[in-house]
Amino acid sequence: MVVWIILSIIVRPWIPTPVDTVIAMYRALGSGEFYQDLLLTLWRVLSAFAGATVVGSVLGILVGLSRRADAFFRPLLSIGLAVPDPVYIIFTILALGIGEQAGFVALTIAITPFVTNIVRSSVQARDLTLDEMVQVYRIPFWEAFWANLVPQLVPALLTAVRNSFALSWKLVVVVEALGQPEGLGAAIFQSFRLLRMREMLALAILFTILMELIERGALGRLERRLLRWRA
Repeated sequence: MVVWIILSIIVRPWIPTPVDTVIAMYRALGSGEFYQDLLLTLWRVLSAFAGATVVGSVLGILVGLSRRADAFFRPLLSIGLAVPDPVYIIFTILALGIGEQAGFVALTIAITPFVTNIVRSSVQARDLTLDEMVQVYRIPFWEAFWANLVPQLVPALLTAVRNSFALSWKLVVVVEALGQPEGLGAAIFQSFRLLRMREMLALAILFTILMELIERGALGRLERRLLRWRA
């Protein structure tokens, strides 16, 4: 807060004061347009988060269990992790145009490599003696999958979920700013274009607070519930 106040004095008016920002936040909360943009952005975040988490987890398990799949996908994962996320977004918009489909595809492609890499590493680090026990007792595949592999993957899956959600809501703002006419990202970018710095900062802070509440509330509660056996 001290740094913020000092900067608001030195770089005025480009950095608004905390008081002006709070007033702008209050006005945004009283606007119906804010809630329309918020719901649309939240829907995009959740859809991209769900798509990337499911695809990345399935792909990570497949790559971790199969040497052939690992040999095929490892170079692709390295490339996917190295390419900057805005590149995926720009090329997807160029290929599919501006629309919901382009945003969903871009976000899924950008986030999936991170989820896949986390899950793959956990699968490859599993306790192999339990796999030997499964073979000795000839336990059916799906029963062994749910009773042996999944419990070992729970911490990695939770980490993947947290990373997927964090990347989703950050990248959704970028997608909306670059190629969507509606949403909080588009509103933030529009405020920046019009040099309305108070409104831009107010929207960014409100959105960040909401995403942190979801991550610490819903995802944090899920993590505590799944890992309570450790206590």
